[in-house]
Amino acid sequence: MKYQSSNTKKVYDIDFDRKRIKCPDCSQSRRKEKQRDLQYYSNDNRGYCWHCLTTFFEYKPYDEKKYTIPEWQNITKLSDKAVKWFTSRMIKQETLNYMKVYTTNEFMPQFNKEIEVICFPYFRDLKLVNIKFRGANKTFKLVSGAELIFWNLDILTDCKDVIITEGEIDCLTFIENGFKNVVSVPNGANGTDYLDNYIHLFDDKDIYLSIDNDTKGIELRDELIRRFGAERCYLISFNECKDANDYFIKYGGIEFKDRVTSAKQIKIKGMITIDDLYNDIIDLYKNGINPGLKINNPLDEFITWEAGRLCIVTGIPSSGKSEFVDFVVSKLNILYGWKAAYFTPENYPLKYHYAKLHEKFWGREFRKSGEYDIDSVYEHIKDNFFYILDEEDMTFETVLNSAKMFVKQKGIKIFVIDPYNKLEHERKSHQTETEYVSKFLDKLINFAKFNNILVFLIAHPVKMQKGEIPTLYNISGSANFYNKTDYGITIHRVFDEQNIMTNQIQIHIQKIKFKNLGNQGVVEMKYNYNNGRFETKTVDSWDNSNWLIKEEIQQNIIYTDEKKAPF
Repeated sequence: MKYQSSNTKKVYDIDFDRKRIKCPDCSQSRRKEKQRDLQYYSNDNRGYCWHCLTTFFEYKPYDEKKYTIPEWQNITKLSDKAVKWFTSRMIKQETLNYMKVYTTNEFMPQFNKEIEVICFPYFRDLKLVNIKFRGANKTFKLVSGAELIFWNLDILTDCKDVIITEGEIDCLTFIENGFKNVVSVPNGANGTDYLDNYIHLFDDKDIYLSIDNDTKGIELRDELIRRFGAERCYLISFNECKDANDYFIKYGGIEFKDRVTSAKQIKIKGMITIDDLYNDIIDLYKNGINPGLKINNPLDEFITWEAGRLCIVTGIPSSGKSEFVDFVVSKLNILYGWKAAYFTPENYPLKYHYAKLHEKFWGREFRKSGEYDIDSVYEHIKDNFFYILDEEDMTFETVLNSAKMFVKQKGIKIFVIDPYNKLEHERKSHQTETEYVSKFLDKLINFAKFNNILVFLIAHPVKMQKGEIPTLYNISGSANFYNKTDYGITIHRVFDEQNIMTNQIQIHIQKIKFKNLGNQGVVEMKYNYNNGRFETKTVDSWDNSNWLIKEEIQQNIIYTDEKKAPF
């Protein structure tokens, strides 16, 4: 039977024909290589080496995620109503046939009945992967459980540059105008997780973005720029029109092609004109300054969260700094899908940090989880949390470069450095510590802004008297830790009358740089020993619920439109 080492992760064929055998991990490197220190425990089918302290679990490889695969029925029929509607959008039947668009009847949950729909089949390597169904009044549905991929994905293997649209109609519009090098995102402006598996197909290509100029479209545009890198992205502007198809209808094909050839490259390194900010300015005028994200916690009264910011957290040893950051990160992940990367050498070996995250999501102590629980939480953490730890090179530049790769490849929105003093700081001989800290924080702040991620920096204060509450000014090195951060937080654990730490926690919010994100204050909380969550001081019972349990619903994307339309 195959068993995996908890230490080296190697998989061995081990036959526990007796209670104690040689350990495959450590026996070859010992003088007493024949010593039988690996003991088998039949009650939970595991082995444990009393010399190297390694546990051997039965090896159960995790299969790749299984997706529903719809059946291709080779339908090419388009109803007269659909053809007429596409004609009104200036899209010919020849273009529809080229993209295998067809019509059929399909149950649409928005109407709770079967209706006529337009079908956009999604192919990868010429094999059907998904289908998007478009019904009346701009209602949409994808095949439940099927993989999300770009529409027209297969063209990426042959083109040198690519146009990305927000929907299939815009994609068809480009094809109608002779641009075959075009793909559409599968779900409008509703997340970009589908990009993780296919971002390598865009390597060495220039990216032309044709995205709606509404609020959600701007968010999608900015996320795509963040993932691909501004240096190779171009924006196609359709002036006052909402999207590519509206412009094509209003101005025709000659004007449309000029829009593509006049696309503007994204400005980088401070080269910005007011014209570049037009869409952002209109969005600000219409919607005002957005508040930060809330995490459904008493903290929301004082602090909300926004990407592109730096948050510095301090506190004396064992006060709960790391646990607090993990709690906030877990809440942002479960509520908003924000992925995170950690540089956390103090949590080495990393399986200990994994156990902490497991507890926060599952709601129970890690060792009390069943096998099913382990698997379900593992799948979530595997897809959302990543680590940076090169024991041979822990310089700030190397760690930052690794985080940048996670932005591109996995779309992380949070980066945690825990703690500051574990980085290898390459301070120049002529620099004072204050000068170095200032430059360090500038780089970290710019990294957060240019990659639109929330950065947490955990930093230890100088030695404090027992019971004394540190501030950001007490962090060893420089007052810049307070002056330059967007958020400044101290975690303080309360001592009882016998000077013993309790589970009562004070969250001192010492600095909020922007008033739309919150204000200063102190939040009294308790640390839940069952799962590491932070709860209100007056709570009568802990929240030990499983955050991952959600009602399974069909994978639908719904748009609303005031105008009645056949599709």
